[in-house]
Amino acid sequence: MKNFILLVFSSVLYLTASAQSELTTVSYQKTDRQAVMNEIPFPEKTIMGAIDNKMEQMGYKGKSSKGFTVYKGVKMPDLGNGEYDLYFTADRKSRRNKDNSTLTLMISKGNDDFATDKTDAGLMDNAKKYLNNIVEDITAFDLELQINDQQDLLTKADKKYNDLIDDGQSLEKKRKGIEKDIEDNKKDQEKQQAEIEKQKLILETLKTKRKQ
Repeated sequence: MKNFILLVFSSVLYLTASAQSELTTVSYQKTDRQAVMNEIPFPEKTIMGAIDNKMEQMGYKGKSSKGFTVYKGVKMPDLGNGEYDLYFTADRKSRRNKDNSTLTLMISKGNDDFATDKTDAGLMDNAKKYLNNIVEDITAFDLELQINDQQDLLTKADKKYNDLIDDGQSLEKKRKGIEKDIEDNKKDQEKQQAEIEKQKLILETLKTKRKQ
């Protein structure tokens, strides 16, 4: 168990160190917007699930908008002192590479006033640092998913084992019942054989009374 925890911790450190965010441009509402992008070594479903889970813990609920999940009025010290609208989207890096995704983040200061490195250099720099470190949250979320999946497998295996025990007890009762039925059947056969011999004797006795 200790080795497993060290392995997970080492993996987090490696993934965090290797993840480097950069500026990019995306199209949103038919307008090019500046955003921050990072390659994350997880499927897009896991990434968005981790983000949604973290945001819900902070009290924010996301809404879908033009391919992005948007969280309105977010207060996050990692980004700055203001309230921001965060636009997240994750896409599989390639068809063959389903376990690696590109995570993109746009930040608006409200009313579609999107941040850029020219107007909000500090904010965009913080956004890059945020995406560099977000791998830790995603790794922890993925671990919880694996734990939950393993717990489900264990629960199913335990239920199957208990079902087999119940079936075994039922079969044992049937076996004992069948063995009793077989024993009773043997006794009935013996009784019936004795009855046959008795009736044969009576028949032979009657035959001897025929007139010669």
